[in-house]
Amino acid sequence: MEHPMGRIFRSNFLSPRFFAAGAWGILCACICAPPILASAGCPVAAAFLTCMFSPVCHQIPARSFWFLGLPLAVCHRCFGIYLGLFLGSLIRNPWMHRSNRTRRIWVLAAIAPLAFDALLPCSGLWDNTPASRFATGLLFGIPIASLLVRGIEEFLMEAPWRRIAAGNSLLKEASCE
Repeated sequence: MEHPMGRIFRSNFLSPRFFAAGAWGILCACICAPPILASAGCPVAAAFLTCMFSPVCHQIPARSFWFLGLPLAVCHRCFGIYLGLFLGSLIRNPWMHRSNRTRRIWVLAAIAPLAFDALLPCSGLWDNTPASRFATGLLFGIPIASLLVRGIEEFLMEAPWRRIAAGNSLLKEASCE
């Protein structure tokens, strides 16, 4: 028997997937906004958005994409991760969630290229480039988004307020019979 709230939850337009895509899309827009705002005469807003990302990114200008003569609010790799989270939240990956082992393998597969690209330059064996930093961030963000969306879906399906609402609707149905 299908859970009555589960049926309603899946039919809502505002699903966790669209919510996550919207949140990551807004973050991507905030990353791209500082050069646009600064060139439009809003340097305070541009500086505010840039400062907003400073706790999570080193923001080295030489390691950032530039637009309109100014760097974006994050580096190549972080921009790849955020864009990957946005794109990955739009894609449904059911094969990723077959088991906990499969999930762990996907996470390791997502982390490996990013770790190699970040650590190998220290050994002198590899010089990363803007393209490799961006690509490894993107390859990390896409599968991680699927895990995050799945986690949000599971949380919402098991949330206490859903069980209370489902119990109340079942009580109403039982009293009507």
